[in-house]
Amino acid sequence: MSNLYRLGKQDIDKSADIIAKAFYDYPMFQHILADKLNHKNIKLFLKFLISYSILYGEAYASSSEMEGIILYTDYKRYKFSLVRSIRSGIIPLMKIGSEAGKRFNEFDRFTLETHKRKMKVNHQYIILLGVDPSKQGQGYGRKLMLEVLKVAEEKGQSCYLETHGEKNVSLYKKLGFKVVSEDILPGTDIIQYAMVKET
Repeated sequence: MSNLYRLGKQDIDKSADIIAKAFYDYPMFQHILADKLNHKNIKLFLKFLISYSILYGEAYASSSEMEGIILYTDYKRYKFSLVRSIRSGIIPLMKIGSEAGKRFNEFDRFTLETHKRKMKVNHQYIILLGVDPSKQGQGYGRKLMLEVLKVAEEKGQSCYLETHGEKNVSLYKKLGFKVVSEDILPGTDIIQYAMVKET
């Protein structure tokens, strides 16, 4: 990963602020946050995910300018717990409200069930990929993905991710991913695509 910039605690606020712009219109955030959807709340959610990935997974940017961010982990390390969540900053996230928390828990449970059903062996799990809207279409997302795919290949592992939206599906297909599941998220009309790039 020498071609990328490894995120540290000092980068959490800036990276979350940049990537929150990319996810403002993202269906999953619209569903979970509902009437609480705003830049501040998306940023809170992303700060938690970035912090968790720095502590318990991998968190990289395309450069120190943070045009794009990728969070991923060896799936056997992807174990949320109360202690890990508190260390990663879940308490500020709780201020968004119990309804958003309930929708997130339903989404997370559904996603984990699908994940376990589709992937029976250890693999690299791409938690999040986001690019600053002003930098999209310039190859930053591809650069980030190729580095993670290289890690997976060196370990002889597949890569797995979830995404929402046909545009994202076609981008990942160009990198060799295949759709292994199409599911409607409970209580929504959002299609969640599970995708795998096999070794």
